[in-house]
Parts: sequence; C-alpha cells; structure tokens
Amino acid sequence: IFKRWNSNFTLMAKITAYIPEPQSEYEVENQRQILEAIDTLKNQLNFAFQNDLKEEQDTYNYFIS
Repeated sequence: IFKRWNSNFTLMAKITAYIPEPQSEYEVENQRQILEAIDTLKNQLNFAFQNDLKEEQDTYNYFIS
C-alpha cells in the first residue's frame, strides 16, 4: 500500500502486483517477466493516484459548495 500525505488526511493506493524473483543465471524470459511486472506496477500506481486526486477534488468541491 502506497500513501500520499496531505495536510488534512492520507490517501492510500491499494495495488497488487507480483514481481518475480530474478534467477541466479540470466534468462531473457525471466527479465521480460520482471519488466512486465514493473510496468504493471507503474500503471496501477498512476491509475490509483489519478483516482485519489479526483476523489480528493470531489470531496473538496462538495464541502465548498
């Protein structure tokens, strides 16, 4: 779980991504799996962060109006 701190509250992005362990000897397929898992993790974080920002803005707008 990753957190983003705000002065008033904490936003948390729940992500699930399995990153395979590197093998003791270099294998192209293992490296591809690791890169794909890291790319998936990056996309999940970006998506969750954008959703958190939208929810934060929606909450702010609700209380201001």
